[in-house]
Amino acid sequence: MRAHEGDNQVSMGTEVVEYTSTIAEYSATAAALADLRKRYAGTIFQVETKSGLADAIKSRAEIRRYRVELEKKRVQIKAPALKRAQEIDSEARRITAELVSLENPIDDQIKADERRKIAEAEAKAKAEAERIAAEERARKEAEERVLAAQRAEIARQQEELRAKQRAQEAADAEARRQIVAEQRAAKDKIEEEQKAARAKLYEEQRQARLAQQAREEVARHKAQIEEERIQEGRRAVQKIMDEEAAKIKAEQAAEAKRLREAQEKVDAERRAVEDAARKARKDQEDKERAILLAEEARRRATREAKEKLEHAERMAVQAQLEARAMLHLFRERFGHIKEFAGVVKAIDALKAKGAT
Repeated sequence: MRAHEGDNQVSMGTEVVEYTSTIAEYSATAAALADLRKRYAGTIFQVETKSGLADAIKSRAEIRRYRVELEKKRVQIKAPALKRAQEIDSEARRITAELVSLENPIDDQIKADERRKIAEAEAKAKAEAERIAAEERARKEAEERVLAAQRAEIARQQEELRAKQRAQEAADAEARRQIVAEQRAAKDKIEEEQKAARAKLYEEQRQARLAQQAREEVARHKAQIEEERIQEGRRAVQKIMDEEAAKIKAEQAAEAKRLREAQEKVDAERRAVEDAARKARKDQEDKERAILLAEEARRRATREAKEKLEHAERMAVQAQLEARAMLHLFRERFGHIKEFAGVVKAIDALKAKGAT
């Protein structure tokens, strides 16, 4: 433990360390650190006494002077670098603007080509959809024509059946009329020959009834045969309609599959174009975002440097004000003491120098 200037301060023993700096302008201050540490590191001042307080104020002022000078030197040697950084940023902005003026027309052409491709793909998809719709309309019209032909054929066959039924009914009516005429003739003949030919008339009537039954049986048989032929015709027509319907259904299924595959192809092409457009837009947005981030980082660095410089200047001014206030306070409180006459004289000299 060392004592300095009587009992005013006590310094704890400490190892002497030599300080150096990689900044040439800081070398003097860095070299002074060893002496300052040797004299002040761990020192306890007797601030409760006038002389101890004076030593503490003097020591603080000495250390603060080195610190203020170091800050001034830092601001001084950093100013050209700040100016250079501003020039670098300004020139970068100017060149960037020139590059953007060259890049934008090319980018506009690329985007115009992308829009053209998208428009062509949409036009192609629209044309394909219109073609598919036209084929669907043609298919429906063909189906309607087939169904109309089938309905006309069925109507024709039904009309033929009705005509045959009418002809058969007319033939039956004619047969009945003939029978009535024959019965009437027989009756007239029987009336003429009633007495002599009763037995013969009875036989003829019996034969006539048998003939009528036979004719009616033949008529029923013919009607049954005709009905069976009509039913067979209907079944044949129904079979043809079923086969045509199955064929149309198969064609519709095949057409639907072809339309679905065509639509899937169109959708795939449209998605490919949209994916390419999205990728191009994303790449452009990434580039623009990188430029914005770089610009923001530059502005933030400039702002921080400016704030640090302003803070350092404020601290220097504040330190000067504090030093002046401390000197003034010291002179006011201790100027009348004879032992501090030299200190008061030095304070007056500093005030005179600051005034000039």
